Amino acid sequence: MNSAAAWSVYNYNPADTNITPTPADYANGTATFHFQKGVYTARLTTDANTLTGDLSAKTLNAALSISGATGAFVDHLGGGCRNPPAVRFFFITQGQGGFAYTNYWWSNPVSWVLANGTTNLTQKVNDPAKWSDFNGKLGTNDPATTAAFEAAIANVQTVGLSFGEDCFFENGTTTSDGSGTFSSTFTES
Repeated sequence: MNSAAAWSVYNYNPADTNITPTPADYANGTATFHFQKGVYTARLTTDANTLTGDLSAKTLNAALSISGATGAFVDHLGGGCRNPPAVRFFFITQGQGGFAYTNYWWSNPVSWVLANGTTNLTQKVNDPAKWSDFNGKLGTNDPATTAAFEAAIANVQTVGLSFGEDCFFENGTTTSDGSGTFSSTFTES
């Protein structure tokens, strides 16, 4: 995809076996989606050329807002971590040989607990102590993980936001009654 307007929402499919993408609403630099009852949103991401590639010298910024949520925010696993659902930065790289834990990275601990209101998130990409991989290892866990993190930030293929709890960052969230609209104006500096 070649445009910053190419944002997708990834929701768990009805069989809960994987996450499937649908286009997000996008206007004036802001990606938006509506929470739906029983549909758990895991990601809001883009693979636009203008926001991917070598992010090693970049800082991610997101102006976030939620409006109209009348039900409680719930996660796909039913509160297994006992902490409220949150949103955080997320990116994917493509390593050689297919799946690897170090192809997926989440900002940790930078996040926002989901609630009506607005906030701004900011996270430097090249700080391995503030990112954890698919296996929960911080980028500073050991020399191999740090090397994988450095390789990942130099070749980001998908970037955006992830929704979940604080021990499962992408297990998906919604509101108990399907109300509410989430908006993100995502930039890099």
